[in-house]
Amino acid sequence: MNLKKILIRLFITSFVFIIVCLHSSNYISWKVITQVENFFYDARLIYFMPSSIDHKVIVLDIDEKSLLAQGQWPWTRDKLASLVNILFDDYEIKSLGFDVVFAENDENSAVKLLDALSKDKDLNLPSPAINKLMQRYNTDQQFSESVIARNLVLGYVFKQNHNQKTLLTSGLLPEPLAPSSLLGTAKKYIYQPVGYTANINLLQNAAIYGGFFDYVSAQDVLRKVPLIQEYNGNIYPSLALELARLSLDFPKIQLILDQESQVLEAIKLGELNIPVDETGSFLIPFRGHLGSFNYISATDVLSSKVSKKILFNKIVLLGTSAAGLLDLRSTPVGESFIGVEVHANIISAILEQRFLQKPDYTLGIEILILIILSIVMTFIFPNLKPLSEILTLMALTFSYIVINLYFWYTYQLVLPLATPLILLAGSAFLHINYNFFIEQKHKRHLSKIFSHYIPQELVQEFDVHEAQMSLTGESRNMSVLFTDVRNFTAMSEKMPATELTILMNEFLTPITRAIHIQKGTIDKYMGDAVMAFWGAPVRDENHAHNAIHTALNIIDEMKGISILFHEKGWPQIKVGIGISSGPMNVGNMGSEFRIAYTVMGDVVNLGSRLEGLTKIYGVDIIVSEETSKLAPKFTYRILDKVRVKGKMEPITIYQPLVAESSDKEQLDSFHSALDFYWQQRFDEAKNIFIKLNSINPELIYGVYIQRCESFKITPPEKEWNGVFIHTSK
Repeated sequence: MNLKKILIRLFITSFVFIIVCLHSSNYISWKVITQVENFFYDARLIYFMPSSIDHKVIVLDIDEKSLLAQGQWPWTRDKLASLVNILFDDYEIKSLGFDVVFAENDENSAVKLLDALSKDKDLNLPSPAINKLMQRYNTDQQFSESVIARNLVLGYVFKQNHNQKTLLTSGLLPEPLAPSSLLGTAKKYIYQPVGYTANINLLQNAAIYGGFFDYVSAQDVLRKVPLIQEYNGNIYPSLALELARLSLDFPKIQLILDQESQVLEAIKLGELNIPVDETGSFLIPFRGHLGSFNYISATDVLSSKVSKKILFNKIVLLGTSAAGLLDLRSTPVGESFIGVEVHANIISAILEQRFLQKPDYTLGIEILILIILSIVMTFIFPNLKPLSEILTLMALTFSYIVINLYFWYTYQLVLPLATPLILLAGSAFLHINYNFFIEQKHKRHLSKIFSHYIPQELVQEFDVHEAQMSLTGESRNMSVLFTDVRNFTAMSEKMPATELTILMNEFLTPITRAIHIQKGTIDKYMGDAVMAFWGAPVRDENHAHNAIHTALNIIDEMKGISILFHEKGWPQIKVGIGISSGPMNVGNMGSEFRIAYTVMGDVVNLGSRLEGLTKIYGVDIIVSEETSKLAPKFTYRILDKVRVKGKMEPITIYQPLVAESSDKEQLDSFHSALDFYWQQRFDEAKNIFIKLNSINPELIYGVYIQRCESFKITPPEKEWNGVFIHTSK
């Protein structure tokens, strides 16, 4: 390469190198790189996790069964006292942690009554008797007595910010783990909450031990949690850390600082070393998906139905999986992960010394890797031929992934995967495109123009098989789809122009995406309506199937869009879709001033008419008989025999159904009613339609009930073949 080319190549690679380095050094946070890194982290975590059940840690579940048997949560404290006593006395568990906080006294009407009676001077009740009854019905006292001298950890919550409507602090914090002065200057990196919600004094004084169970995370997905937090000059442990420490018989605890940077790098429990980052946070090495620990119903323990060997000498976490009480977290191994199992995973990892590490020196390794790859991409990659470029890129990518996975599996070392791969991909992309823009400018220009109205996949296929395609007019067997928003005119009159534009973009985007996914071609946008077709410019033998599949996806997308619109105060979106298949003319059509690649013909007009019929029959999708024949894999409901405006020949129209949600018995009944209707046995048909409507009301049942009643008064001709004539579009 000459000097000019070397400088251009160096500039291209340096551009990508600087971007990823700024991100790696935390000078700038690129969201896309973070998302990619998180994706790769989650993938590695899931691939290498043990995916086995840890029998050492048990989740005592306040499940639906327990609520049904014992009453709604929160339970009275005397019942909790019984639960604690049974666990320690009968089952002889090792330790118990509460993933709940008892911030208020137990509501007990008996205690309130006795207190009122003791203060009533007119009654003059003997104090010993009142005190005896008070002790009998004081459930908080009973619960506190049950936790005394037990290996038990109560949970509490730290507040990272203060809501003026709530108390800054409530309850009593347990004894701290250590003074924060042990951290020195590293203290400033530790999470420092402003308040807390803790257990009432009576319980915390009795239990002694406690741990916070709040998760401090700026990410939507929970990948790491703090094991310690600093409050008022003291360090407090998390529920999982304290329960693990208690279960290990209180080993000596040490806070290990990096000798050079003087930031926290590990928490040591006796001989166990727990790697953490400077904030005291811990990468959660999930054991598996939800259910990696044994769940035991709390009511079965209360009724002593559980075998003793299941709980004997086990670490128990009290939590809930009951609907309405769920503490759900989004994690790499599940979007709805029960919070108590997060604690179980941490405890299991600490006891098994199964950790993931990302020490400070990984930044140096990352920069070194980026420099080496940049040299290769600058001086070697641009000199290769296209095929060699691809093979080299694949080899570099594969090699680095293998090395990265080796360090993860062997040393539990979390090395970055996104930034090197983005450097490779980004540099390769820019270098290849530099050649592309210089050497293939004309072809790129044509592809760019054509991609505005057909999917990118078809553009690529057109580039490869250009000789097999034509934009000139011809007749082909194809499928055409029309969508239209119901009552859009009425909606648009009530909305400002700018807001209407945003609304249209919101629902037209998923419709377009659904069409492109199935390799359909957008013909045109007509206000709120969309017209698309399949079978050109690339031939598609499954054009009818792809069109119906697209329609079902659009309806599904609109359900989600309607929920979002409702939250924004916008009207709900409901679309009607018509699909017709058959021979139609396709090609570039127009004038010398403007042309469009489009379709024309009776089949196209029929598709538009079918879309208009959807609101008459109260269905989302209507397809022609020819379409249903070309896509036999779908389940259909016959809607009617009709003659639409502009056509003389009657046709049978169908509604494609989602197989999983269709009721075969109701479908058969509907088709039986149609047969009676076409045979002019209107009373029998009407009775079935009325029955179907009572089970699952639909507009179409009402249409046929009304027709049957009308034909009873004015019967059709004897030669009537069941065809209904529609006079409107």
